[in-house]
Amino acid sequence: MEARVSVMKSSSGTGGRPMRAIATSAASIAAALLLLMTCAGLQGELPGTTASADQSSLHGAGYVGSRACSKCHPSIYESFLRTDMGHSMSEITPSLLDKMPTSASVFDPRLNRHFEIVARDRKLYQSEYERATDGKEVFRETHMIDWIIGSGANGSGAIVRLGDYLFEAPLSFYSNIHSWVLSPGFEFGDYGFNRPILPGCIVCHSGQPEPFLEGNGRFQESPFRELAIGCENCHGPGQAHVAAAQMGFPVGSITNPGNLSPWLADNICMSCHQTGDARVLHGGVTYRNFRPGTELDDTLSIFLVPFTRESAPKDDLLEHYLSMRLSKCYLKSGGRLGCISCHDPHVQPSRQEAPAYFRTKCLACHTEKSCAVPLSLRQHKTPPDDCAGCHMPKRDVAVISHSVLTNHRIVAESEEPFPDIAFHMTTPQLADLVHLSANPAKHETPSLLTLLQAYSQVMLAHPEYRARYWVVAKQLKATHPDNIYVLEAQADEALQEKDDKGVSVAIRYLEDAIERGATNTADFEELAKLLVAANRQSEAANVLRKGIQVAPYDAELYCLSVKTYFTLSKTQEACQLAAQGRQKFPQDDTIRDLSKRCDTAPAGASD
Repeated sequence: MEARVSVMKSSSGTGGRPMRAIATSAASIAAALLLLMTCAGLQGELPGTTASADQSSLHGAGYVGSRACSKCHPSIYESFLRTDMGHSMSEITPSLLDKMPTSASVFDPRLNRHFEIVARDRKLYQSEYERATDGKEVFRETHMIDWIIGSGANGSGAIVRLGDYLFEAPLSFYSNIHSWVLSPGFEFGDYGFNRPILPGCIVCHSGQPEPFLEGNGRFQESPFRELAIGCENCHGPGQAHVAAAQMGFPVGSITNPGNLSPWLADNICMSCHQTGDARVLHGGVTYRNFRPGTELDDTLSIFLVPFTRESAPKDDLLEHYLSMRLSKCYLKSGGRLGCISCHDPHVQPSRQEAPAYFRTKCLACHTEKSCAVPLSLRQHKTPPDDCAGCHMPKRDVAVISHSVLTNHRIVAESEEPFPDIAFHMTTPQLADLVHLSANPAKHETPSLLTLLQAYSQVMLAHPEYRARYWVVAKQLKATHPDNIYVLEAQADEALQEKDDKGVSVAIRYLEDAIERGATNTADFEELAKLLVAANRQSEAANVLRKGIQVAPYDAELYCLSVKTYFTLSKTQEACQLAAQGRQKFPQDDTIRDLSKRCDTAPAGASD
């Protein structure tokens, strides 16, 4: 759910998107969709330049889990467990099943697909199936739900585990309508049970997830060392702190956001509550490299396209930090106002308690006379005297049905225009993007490699940035000739020539990218298509075979492989892959159609 572009998977072709950006876009959208369900935040999936870094590289790096904290802080621990963050992910338990419908049937006429939810033996299952015109089932796929992702503030998604891989299920539960309907994004296409859970998404939903950074949904044998968001997500690793407390030493070896500057404290919240138009994970690190108390921009950079008065943002989807920063309250505070000025992460008031709770936060800076509406009128509203209800109204999320979010730009009136500073957030060091995560006191310029990745994402919705993407790639070619991002950018530029020479150059760059460890499925798909068009089908088959090894649950790779083997008259290989594909992707119409060719093919036929 992030972008601003279709979530349908596509390939770039000779005039489309850059190969890396395609996968990034789909992953980013999926991440934002899932993260909205918990209001926990978003981090778009950005594969690194090498496959060496993964979440497991930080396994045990000083983390002890929230239960260790509860021994000394029991009341805070119990209070936090009742917050949305404290149950951002859950296992399927009888008590959880008692809170939501466990029987539902959904039909989507656009997809011509039926979906079902059913509970059996205190476990939850989702099914997808299709019926032919005669009423017979064309296929049926059923999986047990392993985890529920989302606190239920807006809704909850479902995660299934297939071997070492985790995937989003097609149906999600929406609290406002108390029903299961299609998961966000599935209205654009039938992903079945093959939409991967990516590191950039799960890191904001879970306490200590263990994904492979470029694993296309692959996780460690134990996917979560701590399931829900916990103490160490905001306070950092607690091992040294716990050890000091046990030995009776002063316990200063832990980050307390309340003791940080507002900027550093906001960095913690920004990591999961600010989308932007591009989010760039720096090379050689993982999302877990970010430590509370340090600057987020050292690990993850967030960029915005500068907006004008005609294109001021109207989307509340995980733009909380930006909205706050453009509030009069923030601007008049001189930057002293921060997220935790109003929010105590350990405490979440109930819906009934919230108006009075947040009103006391407002009165820490304002007085009764600050409000222009007479007290008598405010008292007769429902709920009465609700500062946040008037000045931070909840609004429908346009891109996601059945969901609302609080507008964190504190306004005097609902249609109040943006302040003038909103249109002057760029710097002389970077004039065409707003570097939102950069420390405003440092005036530093992001690295060229970071900019390259930012432009690759931004240009999906703003094609005018494409030429800048190519310019930066040319600058990096001399110093980073083997970098995967640089190679992909050069391939993208070569394809724009739309001639044989451009295709030949693009093939060479993509081959180099894959040779150097690219894991982006779009790279394999694009290269295979170019090779087929150049009548180099055998090479295309080899590329696709490597792609399937990298991403064994990508249906497009299977479709292209089967077609290529048929073109090569290697019927046996084609039918073997078609059978595997039909088992993994029963919802895929193309694979089913290709499989029908095997029904009439001579047994063992292959050149």
